[in-house]
Amino acid sequence: MPRYALTGVPIAVIALLAAGAAAVAEEISVDQKDLQFVPSVVRIKVGDSIRFTDTDRIAHNVTIVKADGAPEDKGMAEYNQQIVIAFPLPGLYHAHCRIHPQMQMTITVTP
Repeated sequence: MPRYALTGVPIAVIALLAAGAAAVAEEISVDQKDLQFVPSVVRIKVGDSIRFTDTDRIAHNVTIVKADGAPEDKGMAEYNQQIVIAFPLPGLYHAHCRIHPQMQMTITVTP
């Protein structure tokens, strides 16, 4: 067997592992606290998700306004409940609580 064939196998394995590690999505935490989204501005990558946790002791809604302007109601959360939302497409998104209009945030999803 040629010598280069043996040395090429570990390199190929390392390259595959590195490519897989780069594709792992992240999860960002956003708190619903004091009638605010904290933080109110986040920047994530395509495929990442946001975990909204209600620590305000009152119910909140999470509505995402997609990059194309279409709103999508993601449901209600009560104290200590969580809603996880993935973002599969790049763009500028906005989130708000339909119950408390002052609760707004901006989400930038990059490729």
